[in-house]
Amino acid sequence: MDLMGDYELDGDDELDGDDELDGDDVLGMTLVGDDVLGAARRRRRGKARRGGLAKPKWRNQLAPGVPKPGYGVYPIPLTPRTNNGIFTAAISQIEFSTVAQIPFRGERLVTRVARTGTSAAGALVFANNGVHIGIRPQVGVLGPMNLEDYSATAFGVRMVMQPATQGAEIRVFAFISPNLAGTDTLALSLQILGRVAA
Repeated sequence: MDLMGDYELDGDDELDGDDELDGDDVLGMTLVGDDVLGAARRRRRGKARRGGLAKPKWRNQLAPGVPKPGYGVYPIPLTPRTNNGIFTAAISQIEFSTVAQIPFRGERLVTRVARTGTSAAGALVFANNGVHIGIRPQVGVLGPMNLEDYSATAFGVRMVMQPATQGAEIRVFAFISPNLAGTDTLALSLQILGRVAA
């Protein structure tokens, strides 16, 4: 018994593509890849002969001098409001802040600490309720946050902060514990890496 019956599957009659879809029947246009790619190649060769090369993708513009909307990844430094960010026996709290000049969304707090003296060696530096975007702290639970966990060499400490609109204040209220003694110092610098509208 022939299970295939009268069916033929040699491919010559029905699936060769020569009769049905030659490109001329689709909206009356030819769909041959060489025509499309060949035209693009000829345009590029013509520009090269005239001395002009295609613009690189990073120079996409809506018009000359008007870039397409996008984003960049920039650092935003926080400025200490007291004693240039240096903790002493008399200064145990320092506010660091900045005002966003463009829309900004922070992703990574970066800290650096430099210690001088015996009491500074054992002092810890904290942020009270983390980073504040406007009036909102960027923490899951209110409380002190060890800033040295966000050192430049720390791994896996990326965050997704709330967006800061243009003109929003970004602040960190830093303090040390225990207090320093004598002439010992602890210097702190803070910056936030994040996305900005470009």
